[in-house]
Amino acid sequence: MSAAIGFREGERVAAPPPAPPRRLRRLGAAAWLRRGLLAVLLVGLAAFMLVPLVFGFFASVSPLRQIVSSDPGLLPDSWDWSNYTDAWTRANFARYFVNSVIVTFIVVVFDTLASSMTGYVLARKHLPGQRVLETVFMVTLFIGLTTAMLYPQYQIARSLGIANLLGVSMVEYAGIMIIHVYLIKAFVQGLGTEVEDAARVDGCGFFGTYRRIALPLMAPILITTIVLGFQASWNNYQVPLVFSLAEPDLRTLIVGVSALQYDAVEGMSAYNTVLAGASMALIPIVVVFIVLQRFFVRGWTEGAVKG
Repeated sequence: MSAAIGFREGERVAAPPPAPPRRLRRLGAAAWLRRGLLAVLLVGLAAFMLVPLVFGFFASVSPLRQIVSSDPGLLPDSWDWSNYTDAWTRANFARYFVNSVIVTFIVVVFDTLASSMTGYVLARKHLPGQRVLETVFMVTLFIGLTTAMLYPQYQIARSLGIANLLGVSMVEYAGIMIIHVYLIKAFVQGLGTEVEDAARVDGCGFFGTYRRIALPLMAPILITTIVLGFQASWNNYQVPLVFSLAEPDLRTLIVGVSALQYDAVEGMSAYNTVLAGASMALIPIVVVFIVLQRFFVRGWTEGAVKG
């Protein structure tokens, strides 16, 4: 009998696993339902946010007559890629692109160095009057770069002799530094101090500990601030506009694209050319985010958990 069944006498046959209770099965179904609803919601939000970009791209290759008609539709009647060449030449994109690169590079470098140093000091040192200093930081954070502040900042830059691309960079940098300081401070407060203490025991000073130990550990949040600083500086409109009112050569790419709307074609604003220029101006931001996306998300999540 045992040979026919297929096992020897004395051996135990493993019993099949018990079926999960009905309550657990209901909980599993509810979890899958929540995940499905969340996925549908996220896809819907992503599609809703992409609609303007898709419409802008199709409009950038559409004839102007179609855009200003009462029923423009989504797809272009004829694909007119010359709008991109018109935007490049009429908006002086080559010059303004270089200006944007210079301003953004200065802002990102200064912001990364100063924000990381300041955030690290506020997280690791107890300075005299630190609470007052942080209160001042918070006040400036809430004030922000308002239109009322731009004119005094421009006059200060003129009095210092930097009413140029350097002045544009400094004003933009002042507007984004504070929030990055608090992001880095929260991140550093969540880091352990064991390695830093060991470095100080070995004779490493405070700045040496920051440069050799803390700075590499801050890489995720620094990548996050670099992406945020790049996006804020590249898309900034008000500051370069004020500085370039008397000096058009100081225009950045965003200001140059905006100026295209005042070029009339057959008595109408060239919206298709403006959208073509805007599409080209978005490319650097998209490229930077795609390249640094993994580090950007990691910096946000680790800063949120540790801070």
